[in-house]
Amino acid sequence: MRALVVIPLLASSTVAAADDAPPKPAGPALGACTKELDARKVSYRRVQREGVANAVEVLGPLGGIAMTSPDMALVIDCSLAVSLDEAGRYLRGLGFDKATFSSAYSVRNVRGTNRPSKHSFGLAIDVHTFGGPDLGTLTIDRDYEQGLGNEVDCLGKPLTQGGAALKVLQCQLVRSGLFHLVLSPDYDDAHHDHFHLEAAPWGQRTQLRSAQPAIH
Repeated sequence: MRALVVIPLLASSTVAAADDAPPKPAGPALGACTKELDARKVSYRRVQREGVANAVEVLGPLGGIAMTSPDMALVIDCSLAVSLDEAGRYLRGLGFDKATFSSAYSVRNVRGTNRPSKHSFGLAIDVHTFGGPDLGTLTIDRDYEQGLGNEVDCLGKPLTQGGAALKVLQCQLVRSGLFHLVLSPDYDDAHHDHFHLEAAPWGQRTQLRSAQPAIH
């Protein structure tokens, strides 16, 4: 069985555990976030959810990617919506145009603790599948190849086309600086079937994304 590997974020990113204290609302900065969504022509509406500093319900694609779930609307904090919209260019570059998610806004604790999950604040989303016309539908639990890569070589040597696409995507998302935390099946068994993508609160972001170039 391959060893578990956790891909670290860039040194320029703020690294913290998924069970940090609840984020604090950022006051006037919150308006700047929705202005960013407006500038990106994201279709959304403002909503109210307990614990979410700047809740929005996303009504259309993010970054050209249709984000769908069989049983819930996409309600998240604006900061995460901006990150997902910007991340769309990485997905499109790999041939993806859709993804399915679960557990966007969801009030619950981190497993095995009494600490609230970042899902409780709309700052995290679990993505289970990615699809496109050429690749078909790739599922994390079936197509993600565990144990690849290290701190020097993120990609490693995937054995399948689907595994390569998902590994490149994971590395892109980590390298982008768009997410405070990116967890995969390599992290633990609780993430065996999804990517956990977590954004920092808008008021704590010093830049939208990293200046690191995309992986080609």
